[in-house]
Amino acid sequence: MKTITKRIRNTFRSLANDRRGDGYLDLAMKILIVVVIGAAILLILNAAMPNLFSGLIEKVSGELTNINVLP
Repeated sequence: MKTITKRIRNTFRSLANDRRGDGYLDLAMKILIVVVIGAAILLILNAAMPNLFSGLIEKVSGELTNINVLP
């Protein structure tokens, strides 16, 4: 577990220290692809099992109504 966190930390540090900009476009494209694929999977799941998401939304909104953000 520690080696994974060290690897992730070192990756982010190397990206932060790299001033060339070579890795930024690749990283942005990977993030964009993951977001698009994730949205498509959620859309398919929502069409296949709409009761699952409506129950989840009701539970989350029910928990959030009792939270006061500002005192």
